[in-house]
Order: sequence, then structure tokens, then C-alpha cells
Amino acid sequence: MNKSNTIRYQKLSLDSSEIPYQARFSKKAKYLQIRITSRNQLELVIPKRYSLHQGEKFLLGKLDWIKKYRKKLLPVKDEFLLFGRPIRVVHTYDFFLNKHKVRLKDDILFVESPAGSKVSTSGIFNMYLKKMAKSYLHHRVLKLANMYGFKVRKIGIRGQHTRWGSCSSKGNMSFNFKLLQFREEAIDYVIIHELCHLKEMNHSKKFWMLVGKFCPDYKKLREELLI
Repeated sequence: MNKSNTIRYQKLSLDSSEIPYQARFSKKAKYLQIRITSRNQLELVIPKRYSLHQGEKFLLGKLDWIKKYRKKLLPVKDEFLLFGRPIRVVHTYDFFLNKHKVRLKDDILFVESPAGSKVSTSGIFNMYLKKMAKSYLHHRVLKLANMYGFKVRKIGIRGQHTRWGSCSSKGNMSFNFKLLQFREEAIDYVIIHELCHLKEMNHSKKFWMLVGKFCPDYKKLREELLI
């Protein structure tokens, strides 16, 4: 893959179903565009000066075009990641269950659902991810804060659409549970990024120098996360 391009895999809701597509950030592209790739996948091309949110708004404005060429698109299986590693989800149903049961073993997530459940496999995975994130991120934030001399007041876990993390001037921090899909090093970068905002509530040169002090590889990790 060309190093100038960064790809994220997304889903588009259309007529009570989901269409997977890849959002590709390109340094060469001048305009937002959608196309069907040679592998019959839907692709959203986003020039570097545009945000993912702007690209998604453009895509929603092209629903008629997508519907017209929908038959050309090949179905793509859900891809699940945990700490940067692929996770296979085995989803079964049981008439005697009244709630979902989830357990992870050797990179396989076993999911048992009540018969007739309308919760999708991806929905179950997100619930599992959010539960894990509440424990992992809370522990990791406090550990890094203590290591680098920061004081955190409150830690929240959410499902933001456009942010991996945020920090208020009062010391309240919030993180996206979907961070757990990335490598531990990338997660640490986001945490350090927000911790540094406790001292520099901006993105000035001084702020990035502080980030670099605690995370020398932040530029590479920032590209990985599209922050």
C-alpha cells in the first residue's frame, strides 16, 4: 500500500442493511469521490484537507448512486480486531438462554445469544469491546498519568464518531471504547496525547514537544489512528 494513503474500514446503513466500504485518505486526490474498486468494493476517497466526517456527509449525499450500483458490490465479512490482532467471532443461538454470553479464547470470541435475538454479531462485539475498554483504559490512563506526573480527575468511556479521546480544562478525560481495536502502542499514544492537554490545552509546538517527550513515535502512531 502506498505510504501516502491511509485506509479505514467503515459501514453504511442502507435500507435496513449495512454496506461495508473503505475510506481512503489520499494526498493526491483533489476532490471527494466514491467509486467501486477492481475488487468490487465501495471506496470513499478523501483528500487530505478533508476530515472523515466531511467524507461521510458526502457519501450520504450519494445514496441514489450507491443504490443504482449496489448489485455490483460483493459482500465483505465483518473484520474484528482486538489490540491490533484479528479476532474470529463464533456466534451461536440457544433456546434456553435469556441473555448473551461472551467469552474469549485463543483469539476466538465465542458468543451465545438467545434464540430470536436481533442483535447483530458486530453489535455484540461492540458491547464486549466497551466492557473491556472500561477496565483496560481506566487502568492504563491512571498508570501512565502516575508514570509521567499528571493528575486526572475523571475518566469516561464513550463511543464518539469523530474522536478517539478528549480532555477538559477541569481534568476530565473521555476515551472511545473502539480504541481497543488498535495496538497497545497506539492506545498509549492517544492517552498520552490527552494527558498532555492537561498542561497545554492546544496543539501548539510546545504541546507536541511535550507529547514527543513521552511518546517519541507519536507521528507514526498519529497517522495510524488518523488523529
